[in-house]
Amino acid sequence: MDHPRLRAPARALLIFVWLDRIGLGGGGPAALTCVATGALASVAVPVTLRALGSETAARAAVPYLVLLPGAVWIGASADGMFAGLTSTSLALLAVALTSGRRALAACTALAAGALLAFACHLSYGLVLLAPLAAVVVLAAVSRGHRHAAGPVLAMAATAAGAVVVAFSAAGFWWLDGYHLVVQRYYQGIAAERAYGYWAWANLAAFLLSAGPAAAVIARRATAAVRHDRAAHVLLPLAALLAVAAADLSGLSKAEVERIWLPFAVWLPAGAALLPASSRRGWLLAARRSPLR
Repeated sequence: MDHPRLRAPARALLIFVWLDRIGLGGGGPAALTCVATGALASVAVPVTLRALGSETAARAAVPYLVLLPGAVWIGASADGMFAGLTSTSLALLAVALTSGRRALAACTALAAGALLAFACHLSYGLVLLAPLAAVVVLAAVSRGHRHAAGPVLAMAATAAGAVVVAFSAAGFWWLDGYHLVVQRYYQGIAAERAYGYWAWANLAAFLLSAGPAAAVIARRATAAVRHDRAAHVLLPLAALLAVAAADLSGLSKAEVERIWLPFAVWLPAGAALLPASSRRGWLLAARRSPLR
């Protein structure tokens, strides 16, 4: 028998229930919501880079985000919506940390905290956004915004706490839900999928979704981090760290080309690391990806 605190709905179901309650029920409005929200990632990632002082990198990332092969799943699953919401929350956090206006910093900090906490209730795997959030904070502090970090993080934590309390008061406790999902995961098809195979197959599917240049960006970011700690170097590495944790956990076997979209959208943040002479070629390769 399920734990009584798990009877309340959570995760993406709430969004579609809310749509239905305001008269937008059915597949059409749900698909349009996923597409519109997922498309936010192509704006949120450059905004994050620009706020953290990497405007050139932000401009370089835009076409790779627009032509991201994994975008094909934005209209076919809620994972694209998760990518749009989570990238927006990190963009809000970056703006809050670097804004010179107190009112704007306060509003965006509260919005970032609330959205990040809500995202963790959309999909349990999104707690792995922690490395990306940490990079945003560290990049802002390294650019001289240390004085703003304390108040901004306090406001974001307050808003996040309020969301967690609201879910708990409604009858949903994240830890109980997580343990139940893991239990049911291994009662299903996951028990028949070999860990050794999917540990590697997952990475292949992820790179296919993230685009042809993803592996090159990952290699160049790994090499550059020794002497360059800019946001466009650290954010792709943080995304790869999250993917590695998800992969090693064994809780992601297949379908990661869409499940890991919230992390895939941060690989193009390192597009500026590609040689300028090769960028057009990588864009053409993304345009001709078999996924598009």
